[in-house]
Amino acid sequence: MAPASVRPMRAGDVEAAARVAAAAFSRDLGDVVIARRWRERIAYPWQTDPDGAFVAERHGRIIGIAEAMVREGLWCLSMLAVEPGIQGAGAGRLLMDRVVAYGQAGDPGLIVSSNDPRALRLYADCGFALHPTFEASGVVDRSRLPALGDSVREGGGEDLEALAALTRQVRGAPYTDELHFAFAQGARVLRIADRGFVAVNAEGLLWALVARDEEAAGALLWHALALAEEPARVRWITGAQQWAIDIVARAGLRLMAYGALCVRGTPGPLAPFLPNNSFA
Repeated sequence: MAPASVRPMRAGDVEAAARVAAAAFSRDLGDVVIARRWRERIAYPWQTDPDGAFVAERHGRIIGIAEAMVREGLWCLSMLAVEPGIQGAGAGRLLMDRVVAYGQAGDPGLIVSSNDPRALRLYADCGFALHPTFEASGVVDRSRLPALGDSVREGGGEDLEALAALTRQVRGAPYTDELHFAFAQGARVLRIADRGFVAVNAEGLLWALVARDEEAAGALLWHALALAEEPARVRWITGAQQWAIDIVARAGLRLMAYGALCVRGTPGPLAPFLPNNSFA
């Protein structure tokens, strides 16, 4: 098999890179709206961090993509995908070597990983500490929903800047630009004053949750579950988020081990915190 080569991503690569990434993650792009959102999701990191976006080619055909983002010194892997059927042939390692060099050496970093053993080994080899995570999924038992009260309110686009200090304290850098992107794609943001917020995407799935304390985090997660379309799903719950494990279990969701939150350095306490799958 001919070796792959890696080069910076260009504007004309977005469509092919999106198809490769969708196939790698078993995303069905048959729906026009879903396909458009997926292309926007692949284009976004390239638009904001063009020096952190790369594609792998073989015989002139794109077979892989890697995208990283840096926000206030926090490095995050946004995408690493190789065409199904040729993983393990070295393209993923070549892409990771390029993308991990983006930013300043020694910057703290975050990656959310699937269960793919090749990805987990690769991230560990690149110096990331792997924190095993859980996935909660299923139909919310709405008879178990507590009285939600009125401390949680829905925010608009004008609220997003106000959440930066909180996110910087917990995660090491704000989500501000990424929340604007999610908001434009139909996400909803709920907040409890300056104590925390949760974002839910257009499909009703939890986008991210950041809070100063577990009481606020718990109220926000219950609200997110109340909004969830069926089936609900909450991923990348580390063992440090026992408050979240307790809530999803009480809500009747099925818990299973899934993936890892991969951490380099010390971004922040990362608690209470449920990361975003695209922007960590």
